[in-house]
Amino acid sequence: MSEKKQAVIIGATGNLGRAVCDALTREGYAVDPLWQDEQHPDATKASSYDSLPDTIHVAAYLAGVNAVEDTQHLPEEVWDRVIDTNLKGAFLFAKAAYPKMVAAENAVFIGVSSINALHPYPKRAAYAASKAGLEGFIRELAVEWGGDGISTHGIRLGHLEGLMKSTKANPAMLDAVRERTPSHTLIPPEAVAEYIVWLASGGAKYVSGSIIDFDPAYTLNRWPL
Repeated sequence: MSEKKQAVIIGATGNLGRAVCDALTREGYAVDPLWQDEQHPDATKASSYDSLPDTIHVAAYLAGVNAVEDTQHLPEEVWDRVIDTNLKGAFLFAKAAYPKMVAAENAVFIGVSSINALHPYPKRAAYAASKAGLEGFIRELAVEWGGDGISTHGIRLGHLEGLMKSTKANPAMLDAVRERTPSHTLIPPEAVAEYIVWLASGGAKYVSGSIIDFDPAYTLNRWPL
């Protein structure tokens, strides 16, 4: 009997992360339990990645925080926290996971970006900048790691059902997003999880470095009536 394929999901305790872990587990993957614990390590510290599995078939960086503040009033330490969590952590994880992914053969590295990378909202300078940087990083890794059998994928995510833990809930905004979205729906976390499972299983074997707009045309809809 062959051993289970290994997955490491950074950001596993969020709404999306839990859905991804559940979906991968149902598909027979062994998902690293360390990052599923509410007392998980700090994703912005290099030492947090010292205990990764010997092989990693799926490495997904879902960790993210937001900060809502006018740029001219945004404290430097808040900027640093957002950049560290959303971008630096992805770099540290990728760096540590690389030899484990090479050992796994045909591994995938996945990062979750945001529609704010291309369609920024006001007062989200750090968030928009960090996600744009993450997309560039994913593209660069595709060029650098392709020869090692590693494909990289970015998910430019629209509005999920529910908000990030770091963002104060704003039901009025979500209602407005639904109204502007042609299907009048938000994205279930389970739908994103299914897509990640598809990527992990080789569904996009000959695609690497691409950033998909996982968004039901909310950002495309410019119809004024």
